[in-house]
Amino acid sequence: MLPTPDDPGRVPAPWWVPDNGLHSLEQELHRELPPEHLLYGARVHAAARCEACDVVLFRVTDRPLPWAVAHLTWSGRQEQYPWPRTTPLATLNDLLAQHPSHDGAIDS
Repeated sequence: MLPTPDDPGRVPAPWWVPDNGLHSLEQELHRELPPEHLLYGARVHAAARCEACDVVLFRVTDRPLPWAVAHLTWSGRQEQYPWPRTTPLATLNDLLAQHPSHDGAIDS
């Protein structure tokens, strides 16, 4: 069964919702975002992480795009655009369509 936009906990493996650490994913995203990035200054909430390709699904609450998948660098500092590489998503069904192999390939 495909997840609904309101239930990121239903995304299939290797996507998972960590018991803790979601806030640290949000903090790292904000540290890494350069001013020209589409998520710069956005209100985001980490929803799930892909264990296979180490990208994070974020719910975006103040932009036209409701979801985004970002590949964090874990540098702890602001990156140069296009990092962290990010794919905007209209629905969680788009997540499964765009990342079926979980190979870490993400559009900027």
